[in-house]
Amino acid sequence: MGSRMAPPQDPLYAGLGQAIRIATDLLAALIVGGALGWVCDTYVFDSTPWSMIIGLLMGIVAGMRNAYRSVQRWPKT
Repeated sequence: MGSRMAPPQDPLYAGLGQAIRIATDLLAALIVGGALGWVCDTYVFDSTPWSMIIGLLMGIVAGMRNAYRSVQRWPKT
Protein backbone atom coordinates (compact mmCIF):
# COMPACT_ATOMS: atom_id res chain seq x y z
CA MET A 1 0.00 0.00 0.00
CA GLY A 2 1.15 3.56 -0.64
CA SER A 3 2.42 5.54 2.27
CA ARG A 4 0.88 8.87 3.06
CA MET A 5 3.02 11.86 3.83
CA ALA A 6 2.31 13.61 7.09
CA PRO A 7 1.56 17.32 6.79
CA PRO A 8 4.66 19.40 7.41
CA GLN A 9 5.04 20.71 10.93
CA ASP A 10 7.34 23.53 9.87
CA PRO A 11 6.01 26.84 11.28
CA LEU A 12 6.88 28.56 8.01
CA TYR A 13 4.35 26.44 6.09
CA ALA A 14 1.71 26.85 8.80
CA GLY A 15 2.14 30.63 8.74
CA LEU A 16 2.13 30.70 4.96
CA GLY A 17 -1.11 28.75 4.89
CA GLN A 18 -2.74 31.16 7.33
CA ALA A 19 -1.52 34.17 5.32
CA ILE A 20 -2.93 32.74 2.09
CA ARG A 21 -6.26 32.03 3.80
CA ILE A 22 -6.51 35.58 5.16
CA ALA A 23 -5.57 37.08 1.77
CA THR A 24 -8.21 34.93 0.09
CA ASP A 25 -10.85 36.00 2.62
CA LEU A 26 -10.00 39.67 2.08
CA LEU A 27 -10.08 39.36 -1.69
CA ALA A 28 -13.34 37.40 -1.71
CA ALA A 29 -15.09 39.92 0.55
CA LEU A 30 -13.87 42.78 -1.64
CA ILE A 31 -15.05 41.08 -4.83
CA VAL A 32 -18.47 40.23 -3.39
CA GLY A 33 -18.98 43.74 -1.99
CA GLY A 34 -17.94 45.37 -5.26
CA ALA A 35 -20.10 43.04 -7.32
CA LEU A 36 -23.17 43.67 -5.16
CA GLY A 37 -22.56 47.42 -5.37
CA TRP A 38 -22.19 47.21 -9.16
CA VAL A 39 -25.45 45.23 -9.44
CA CYS A 40 -27.24 47.81 -7.32
CA ASP A 41 -25.81 50.63 -9.44
CA THR A 42 -26.65 48.99 -12.74
CA TYR A 43 -30.05 47.41 -12.12
CA VAL A 44 -31.59 48.90 -9.00
CA PHE A 45 -30.64 52.50 -8.14
CA ASP A 46 -28.92 53.94 -11.23
CA SER A 47 -26.61 55.85 -8.89
CA THR A 48 -23.24 55.17 -10.52
CA PRO A 49 -20.70 54.90 -8.78
CA TRP A 50 -21.99 55.41 -5.25
CA SER A 51 -23.48 51.98 -4.59
CA MET A 52 -20.30 50.34 -5.86
CA ILE A 53 -18.16 52.51 -3.57
CA ILE A 54 -20.38 51.62 -0.61
CA GLY A 55 -20.23 47.94 -1.58
CA LEU A 56 -16.43 48.04 -1.78
CA LEU A 57 -16.21 49.73 1.62
CA MET A 58 -18.53 47.14 3.13
CA GLY A 59 -16.42 44.40 1.52
CA ILE A 60 -13.27 45.86 3.07
CA VAL A 61 -14.92 46.00 6.49
CA ALA A 62 -16.21 42.43 6.18
CA GLY A 63 -12.82 41.18 5.01
CA MET A 64 -10.99 42.87 7.88
CA ARG A 65 -13.50 41.46 10.34
CA ASN A 66 -12.99 37.95 8.97
CA ALA A 67 -9.21 38.38 9.09
CA TYR A 68 -9.39 39.56 12.71
CA ARG A 69 -11.55 36.60 13.68
CA SER A 70 -9.13 34.21 11.94
CA VAL A 71 -6.17 35.67 13.80
CA GLN A 72 -8.00 35.35 17.11
CA ARG A 73 -8.34 31.60 16.54
CA TRP A 74 -4.59 31.06 16.06
CA PRO A 75 -2.95 29.00 18.79
CA LYS A 76 -1.00 31.10 21.25
CA THR A 77 2.60 30.00 21.59
